[in-house]
Amino acid sequence: MSIETVSPEKLAMLVHHYSEALAADFGLQPGTSPDWDDLSQDERKRMVAATRLALLDLSSALLRKGPCDISAFQEFAGGSEGKECGC
Repeated sequence: MSIETVSPEKLAMLVHHYSEALAADFGLQPGTSPDWDDLSQDERKRMVAATRLALLDLSSALLRKGPCDISAFQEFAGGSEGKECGC
């Protein structure tokens, strides 16, 4: 799978889901965020647009650095704990 085949809508929904799932791990009250389907249409559109921009940034980083340069992802992940892709 490549960045170009990732659905921004599906990824935004997954990020929202996992953000809620991890709430307790970060000292937040679980269940305080509305489910994806309960978000306003404007909020969902904003999250999808932000996800689309993030995917474009990742794709641009891969084009600049090459598909096997893990640093292209580390700059977005906030660290260097990733592993080499094996290319």
